[in-house]
Amino acid sequence: MAKNSIIKLVWAFFLFSVVVINIALVLEYKRQVDGFYHFTFQRFIIAIRFIHDEREDIEKQLNSLHVKIATEEKKKLLEYGEFIKEDPFSIMIKYGDKLFFVPQEPSLLPPFKKHFLDEKHPMPRTPPKVILENTQENSSWQYTLLVLCLNGVMILFFVVVLKKLLRLNELKDKIREVGLKSEFTPIKIQSHDELAQIGAEFNAAMKKIYQLKEARTLFLRNILHEIKTPIMKGKILTQAFENSQKKEQMQRVFERLEYLLVEMAKVEKLSSDEVALEKKEYRVVDILDHAIDLLMSESSRIEVILEEETPLLQVDFELFSTALKNLLENAIKYSSGTIYVYITKSSMRIESFGEEIEADKLDFSKIFNRKIEGASSGLGLGLYIVNEIVKKHDLKLSYEYKMEKNIFQISF
Repeated sequence: MAKNSIIKLVWAFFLFSVVVINIALVLEYKRQVDGFYHFTFQRFIIAIRFIHDEREDIEKQLNSLHVKIATEEKKKLLEYGEFIKEDPFSIMIKYGDKLFFVPQEPSLLPPFKKHFLDEKHPMPRTPPKVILENTQENSSWQYTLLVLCLNGVMILFFVVVLKKLLRLNELKDKIREVGLKSEFTPIKIQSHDELAQIGAEFNAAMKKIYQLKEARTLFLRNILHEIKTPIMKGKILTQAFENSQKKEQMQRVFERLEYLLVEMAKVEKLSSDEVALEKKEYRVVDILDHAIDLLMSESSRIEVILEEETPLLQVDFELFSTALKNLLENAIKYSSGTIYVYITKSSMRIESFGEEIEADKLDFSKIFNRKIEGASSGLGLGLYIVNEIVKKHDLKLSYEYKMEKNIFQISF
């Protein structure tokens, strides 16, 4: 799973949402319970006033307030009950699932100073010593149903979203499988949602890509076949040369052309991931020697300098030699002095005196990298091939111009 996985983010958001919503529900439930206790206490006080005033039909009055006179013992309530709310005259106690209103003892009443008492302000009468019981139920089933519904909807929504997101993983795996196959197999589409549309667009795009790939392969094979024919005829015609030196030179030219065609075909297959590298461990100097042997240009100008012990590389010998040969050919072609090749444990540098290469020509990822592709100047196909081969070996090609020297470096 990816480091910044959408599924992980959805999981985190879902858990956060569930926690926040349930905390909010708990706080709301607590507020409702506190409100219920408050209004029940107010009903108890009103009921005490009714009893204190000795109203007629007191039982009916108490029933209207959802209150009745309790039969529980005061001592039992005070000892085992939970104190919910109180004032100087009374206490509301929860005992079991019921609420009771218990008057306080006169000794617990606040003292009254004599200078506050007169005919207009007589000593207040003590509330009736009667215990009241609440008959109104505080049912929590509606709240429980609300909690279950909210959590159920959230879980259902999350499951639906997660199921869709997991299909993204399936789509990713199918796309990977398509990339590994040499032939295009469309992804099966089993729904009509946005993911199905992505799959359909992917099928259409991959179909076009495979058609272009097949057309390119067919074109390359035809080109190679058409060029091989005149090369074979040229090799046969060279046998008719009487001059042995010219004969040898022409044979070498045609053999070189044939070799280039084979290498070009191999590079094309490598860029299409159709051929695996045949990697083995070789000394860098041995690869360089073979690259120099492949040169058709003057190789006497090349000077190899070993700065450290010769390193070993895991490479495809022929292919990597081709890359070094192309770099050396460019250096020889575009300079007149000595070509210096420095070999260290971590890199190989090819340095040659000459004019700085234009920036437009240094994008090695383009096969013909020049302002005018039809120009006769080089540094197009050659550097592209070098860069592709180096990348296939998980190495790096870089360029810099320093002290009037063009420096190409392959970092190991």
